[in-house]
Amino acid sequence: MTAALTVRDLQDRVARGVVWLDANLPDWWKTDRPDRGDNGGPIRVDELSMSHNCYCVLGQLLGNYYRAEISIEQAVEFGFDSSVGSLARDVSEVDEAMADEFDALRELWIRVLEERRAGVSTP
Repeated sequence: MTAALTVRDLQDRVARGVVWLDANLPDWWKTDRPDRGDNGGPIRVDELSMSHNCYCVLGQLLGNYYRAEISIEQAVEFGFDSSVGSLARDVSEVDEAMADEFDALRELWIRVLEERRAGVSTP
C-alpha cells in the first residue's frame, strides 16, 4: 500500500460501500441469497477476489462488477475498487501497490461480512 493510503482510508471507503449496498441491495450480506448463476447470488468469502470483476463484492452479488452502474470514482469511494492508479509514483509501482490495496480491501470486506453474518451491526 502506498504511503498516501492508510488502513483508515480503506475502512472509511468500505463503510461507505456498506451504506451503498444496504440502500441498493438489501440483505446483500446474507448467505441464503438466491444463486442466479451469471446474474449473481450470495458472496462466497472463499472466492472473494477484489481484482476480478466477477468475484469481487459487486461481481458476486450482481454477476459482474459493471452491472452496479456506478462510476469508477464511486467504486473507489465505496471500497469496491483500487485507487492505486492515481496514488502510485510511477508505473512500476502500480502492480504491487494495487495488489496490496486489493488484499487489504478483501480483508476488510471479509470482516464486514463475518460481522453481519454473526449478527453484529456494521455502519
